[in-house]
Amino acid sequence: MNIQTEFPEESANFIDFDSLLYPPQFAADCFGLTTRRLKDIEEENGIEIRRVPRGTATARAYTLDDIFTIAALRRAKGYTKGLQKQIVISTFVQKGGTGKTTTAVNFAIYLQLAGLKTLIIDNDPQGDSSCMLGYDPDLSGADLNAMGIPADRLIDGHLGNLVSPLLRMRPFPGKTLSEVIKKPFGENGVHLIPSDGYLDDLGVALDAANNSDFWYAQWIEAGNTGGLPDCDLSVYDVIIFDNAPAASRLTKNSVAASDLLLCPVRMDKFSFRALMRLHDWVVRFAQDYKRSPAIAALPTMFIKNRKRLLGNLMILNELFPDRVTDEKLYFSEDYGKALDQGIPLLLWKGTTAKTFESARTVFGEVLERMRAMA
Repeated sequence: MNIQTEFPEESANFIDFDSLLYPPQFAADCFGLTTRRLKDIEEENGIEIRRVPRGTATARAYTLDDIFTIAALRRAKGYTKGLQKQIVISTFVQKGGTGKTTTAVNFAIYLQLAGLKTLIIDNDPQGDSSCMLGYDPDLSGADLNAMGIPADRLIDGHLGNLVSPLLRMRPFPGKTLSEVIKKPFGENGVHLIPSDGYLDDLGVALDAANNSDFWYAQWIEAGNTGGLPDCDLSVYDVIIFDNAPAASRLTKNSVAASDLLLCPVRMDKFSFRALMRLHDWVVRFAQDYKRSPAIAALPTMFIKNRKRLLGNLMILNELFPDRVTDEKLYFSEDYGKALDQGIPLLLWKGTTAKTFESARTVFGEVLERMRAMA
């Protein structure tokens, strides 16, 4: 087994997702299957999984492309359910450090493993979700070459290039979806529209436009109905906008286009003021726009039997009744360690069973709410 594949060196400049290999139990856990059932699916559908030395014998070893290919196959075979309509989601809490990007990226991976074709749109000029998926917005082509990072990791387009053709003031040249999109785990994995610092200029152009908060909604509508021939969004079951903490013009556009707000709330660094801002902002949004997306509040960094945290959880449920997930995302060092390795939590082999299962349970609750909405 390649030691660097098993334990990526801290000095590595990038994570080669294609080189990561996973044991059968990890792959089976991604789908909630037994290893026997997983092997049956492979044999029934002629899927060849490589074998690697393991002691005196060999064992199956899965790439991420293998895992996501199996997810797509399960959807095609009807083993998993789709949605009756496309669902658009925005992460939003008016406070930094709540885990919005971690939640957005791992939820997208969960949905893709559940057979739902998912697109993440990095709507934050800082590009945090782009970085988490292996695309550093601060690196130029020359930087990538000097650091030995593949040229396809270059961010050479963002949401502004796709929305600009609809605007009177066009801050960016128009590009096709295929020119902008990134596929960190292959065609059958999560897709990404990355971001960089120039995305801020899109907010300026939106400020100058009529109906300045509704251009993302118009872009999605056009992309779903053939109005943008080079930007087909109808292939996606779920679109997730990952936002900055501020209620900027970019964030407002994503919320106006969304069916669901995904709001991770830290229980250990609970901010009642931030929650009140969120509550009041949603109320004002409903009044101003005559519509309001549903809310799914996710308690994060929770520790059992802590009186203060239980009190915070009670307040959260009072502010957002019936909109808080029953399961919590528990405090775990796994989140920081996975981030240090440059691998999303749900795809990191070091994730403990407790952390893995609590995340899958929370995301499963949100998915059931999405099915009810659809």
